[in-house]
Amino acid sequence: MLFVCLITQAANNPKANATFLKGETLEYKARWGLLTIGRAQTKIDPKVYMVQSHPCFKIEVKGQTNGLASLFYVKDSWSSYIDTSDLITHRTSRSIREGRYVLDETANFDHKNKRVAVSILDQKQQKYNEPKYYEAPENVTDLIGGFMLMRLRDFSNLKKNDTIKVNGFFEDKSYEMNIVYLGKEIINTSRGKVRCLLLRPIMPDNKLLNGKHSVDVWMSDDDSQTLMRIRAKMFIGTFNIELD
Repeated sequence: MLFVCLITQAANNPKANATFLKGETLEYKARWGLLTIGRAQTKIDPKVYMVQSHPCFKIEVKGQTNGLASLFYVKDSWSSYIDTSDLITHRTSRSIREGRYVLDETANFDHKNKRVAVSILDQKQQKYNEPKYYEAPENVTDLIGGFMLMRLRDFSNLKKNDTIKVNGFFEDKSYEMNIVYLGKEIINTSRGKVRCLLLRPIMPDNKLLNGKHSVDVWMSDDDSQTLMRIRAKMFIGTFNIELD
């Protein structure tokens, strides 16, 4: 779940056209120190789906531990249906398997009435419960929709240390996050040297990350703005996710 949360931080003011992303699949590896502990994938379906009468991209994010990390079993998958025009979220679902913790959830976004209906699967009856409704800001997006907005944002008008404000919805509440733009940096990757945009989300207090400045994100400084690397300083060590 940490991987999914980290790669789906958002920004406003997207570029006009996201159609070039259709059909894209990206593979990532996760490292803890020198150990490769898991893999993840993001996939944008080449088809366009109709959700609540809106044409949508379907975007899937999956992550799973392997090797020694299987002792702390994680197998998560998320999917979102994102409007092809303004990239707001219309529907999202999560399947979370983390140790003994199991969750299956769907959320439907009602932008007209500014609310989100969240339903959770009863694992014994294999039936979704009646939805609970939560207030949400106008044109709210889920985490994956936020990821798309980030990739399509125009950073050319930003200066170093400018802050981007983010509005979104996760689980049962709306949130706001500040993301600091730290300029450009060339990093070494398995594909050679890549010029990147460097971002630092200001993280809320939590039991995993070591402070509010504990996460750095690198995206390629080109038209695709592909996520290249995430570095998270955790209480148990440094956690890296890199494009494979």
